[in-house]
Amino acid sequence: MRRADGLILSLISSEELRRAYLNVNREDFLPEGSKKFAYDPEYLDRPIAITDKVNTTALTLGLKMLDYLDLKKGDKVLEVGTGCGYYTAIMAEIVGGENVYTVEIDPWLAEFARNRLTKYNVNPIVGDGTIGYKEKSPYTKIIAWASMPTVPCALYEQLSEEGILLTPIGGDRVQHLYRVRKSNKPLIERLDSVIFMKATGLFGFYE
Repeated sequence: MRRADGLILSLISSEELRRAYLNVNREDFLPEGSKKFAYDPEYLDRPIAITDKVNTTALTLGLKMLDYLDLKKGDKVLEVGTGCGYYTAIMAEIVGGENVYTVEIDPWLAEFARNRLTKYNVNPIVGDGTIGYKEKSPYTKIIAWASMPTVPCALYEQLSEEGILLTPIGGDRVQHLYRVRKSNKPLIERLDSVIFMKATGLFGFYE
């Protein structure tokens, strides 16, 4: 096992997520100079730089979010913010790459991830993830890796009935992770305090 695998596995409740975590090598999704930090115990709760402006979500937080999403084989997933593609690959391991649609607003980052996601049969889409990807909706699960001003209506509308949206919400000072289940009476749960980059795009933040 890799360094910290025992600790990480103890934090994950989903058996499907445990298997996917073991099958995907995080080092493959990091720049050469950062690969050594992939499973370093000192970096489990810390983001790792992909560029001078973009970090990948800390390992413990990213996996916790996927655990909250309760992914199952056959789920159809929309990911807002591909980033380096690591968490995309884990989701593809669980639900199948043909069932993962991932949107990245940064063309350079989308290409970085695309080069690493070929084996997982996932092709990042360059675009504004805050408006979703209506062409392939509805989705049973949607996850966002950037903080939104409020529950993004476009993403909620693209959920199937009983589908789940997981997103950080909040600005510079206070952010929380929310899980929203679509139904006649939507269920909204506030889960954890988090810190993410603020989303840009139509339903993101305006500076």
